[in-house]
Amino acid sequence: MKKGWTTVVFFGLLIGLASCKKETKQDADPDVEEPIEVLVKEDSIKDTIFYYTKLLSLWQDYMPPRNVNDILKSEVIRSYTKSYKTGEEVLAWMLGLTPIDPDTKKPIDRYSFLDRAGVISGEIYGAVAKSFGMYVFYLDDDLYVRMVDKNSPAYIAGVRRGDRILSINGNTKIDYPTQLKENFKTVNGYLNESTMLIKFGKPSGVIEEKQIANVQYNIDPILDSRVINFEGKKVGYLAFSSFVSIMEKNVFTRMHTDFENVFNSFDAEGINDLIVDLRYNGGGSVLTAEYLADHIAPLAADKQQMLYYEMNTVLSRDWEWTAEGEEFGPVKFAKKGKLNLPKVYFLVTRSTASASELLINSLKPYMQVHIIGTYVRNEKKEAVAQNTYGKPVGFFGIEVLDKNIELYVSSFKTFNKNKEGNYYNGLIPQHHVWEYSKFRDFGDPEEPMIAAALAHVKNGNFAAERTAQAALGVSNIRKPHANDRLQETGGLQGMFKYPKGKLIK
Repeated sequence: MKKGWTTVVFFGLLIGLASCKKETKQDADPDVEEPIEVLVKEDSIKDTIFYYTKLLSLWQDYMPPRNVNDILKSEVIRSYTKSYKTGEEVLAWMLGLTPIDPDTKKPIDRYSFLDRAGVISGEIYGAVAKSFGMYVFYLDDDLYVRMVDKNSPAYIAGVRRGDRILSINGNTKIDYPTQLKENFKTVNGYLNESTMLIKFGKPSGVIEEKQIANVQYNIDPILDSRVINFEGKKVGYLAFSSFVSIMEKNVFTRMHTDFENVFNSFDAEGINDLIVDLRYNGGGSVLTAEYLADHIAPLAADKQQMLYYEMNTVLSRDWEWTAEGEEFGPVKFAKKGKLNLPKVYFLVTRSTASASELLINSLKPYMQVHIIGTYVRNEKKEAVAQNTYGKPVGFFGIEVLDKNIELYVSSFKTFNKNKEGNYYNGLIPQHHVWEYSKFRDFGDPEEPMIAAALAHVKNGNFAAERTAQAALGVSNIRKPHANDRLQETGGLQGMFKYPKGKLIK
């Protein structure tokens, strides 16, 4: 497939495919789409999704047609998409053709998706979100707040991590056993409404009731940053919930300023150790991950290899996107700041994914990387040590006919200097703790994950955890699988690379 004219030809095909549309009545309301127009637009969306998924996917060879150049033929595209009603159905079918993961027994591409609302680019570039801004979960039978976004409606109303939710809209039957019977339909419904009356109890025993609205707000992903004075050492601590971009249109964003302030503070304090809390960080901008790696890495890593990209044959060999100096070429460290630490601690959970995993993996060849994870209980009440999420792939947005509709196809994988990657089952922590044996806030030295890191700072080894049987008495998430059905985490989920140029768009 020749580089350069592919997109022009493809959009010519779309015009041809849409040419059969009926003429709109002259007296029709121009703001109301006729049914036939909706169908034709959806046909074009289906065809666009088919085209770009085949062109960009890491698993291109598993998708039809066998000859990739055949996607330049309109009749070929339509022969595959005509049986599906929506673009989502086309995408789901194509992802189902990717290789079966031997561990999950499911297609390996569980990541690609269609964003019809333009939410992702808004969160990464604009640092804006629309929600209540609080993320909940079940601790045994009770509903608790796990995390709250700064600047969000929930945060402004005084809701904080560790608060117990007593009722929503006057309904007190939000306990785990009741909600399990209905697959958490009621609670998830509340979390998606436009307003919510929430009664919540503070750890101090104070009970509050507030009306909060589901509105847009500016994201501040830094949950906490401080220097912890511990055993004669200064330990830097940074917790953040997403990799919001540090740059937009070649101009540094507020996120860059905020991170600079954090690391300038660490430099000024002369920290001896560093804890990076990524426990609920689902990812975001690759550029931000690279920037943070440049700050955290020791001086010896400067100008050394940080990461490599891997793409499909068309993009890497024919189009040479992964060549030196190209958009997805090898990336080297450009050391920032004064930190020159021999080790770093990362706090992770099953929610830690994508750009978070990229950051951790890229530093492994250059310093001691200590990963602290968590236990949960399974259906048999056995302790299960969890890895990170496992998402070594990433994507960039492709507009699909409309600037608010973007397709994100798993288009690249990343590897560190030692060619370590492919962590589809997650990065494996060296140590695990029961996160909620003490339900403390971010930055609290007694919070179990932070305490485990500090113990290692002091002794050079991790304190022995209780046996799995003894740990059963510790409060923890009632059922791990509830997380899949309860909207308990939010924010960015992915590893997004926004190219300097327009690539094929």
